[in-house]
Amino acid sequence: MENWQLTLVILASVLVGAMLPLLIMVASAAYRVGREIAEIGARLKRTLTQVEVISDRVEILSRGFEGGEATIAELLATVGQLASGLDRNMKTINLISTLVASVGTAVAAYVGTRQPDVATATPVTPDAVVVPANGSPPGPAAGSSGATSDAH
Repeated sequence: MENWQLTLVILASVLVGAMLPLLIMVASAAYRVGREIAEIGARLKRTLTQVEVISDRVEILSRGFEGGEATIAELLATVGQLASGLDRNMKTINLISTLVASVGTAVAAYVGTRQPDVATATPVTPDAVVVPANGSPPGPAAGSSGATSDAH
């Protein structure tokens, strides 16, 4: 095998090894996004069901009005515009949630690699007492009693 072929094989294996964690993160983010979209879809379905009930009630009420059909038609047109606005906002939210999930995972992985491992760090305890070589423990009582005995 030529040297350039061996170099190419090594570079390809390094690239594949570097891509595996990235692909795992992308798959995890896609799963989370899919789950969030399913939850939003369920909420949107309930909302649309409520809008349908409201439109049925408005239709029943409009049967009793004389000449009120035009006003009710305007109201229903406004509700339709509101529903289309909700649909556009849901598409935008889906796009943003996908982007945030992918970028957030990458940032979390980067920050995780930059912080020191907490398990290996030794905790500093304020209760630890260091005894000097002469054997007397440090403290305000030891220092004050030594000063008064020297004065007498």
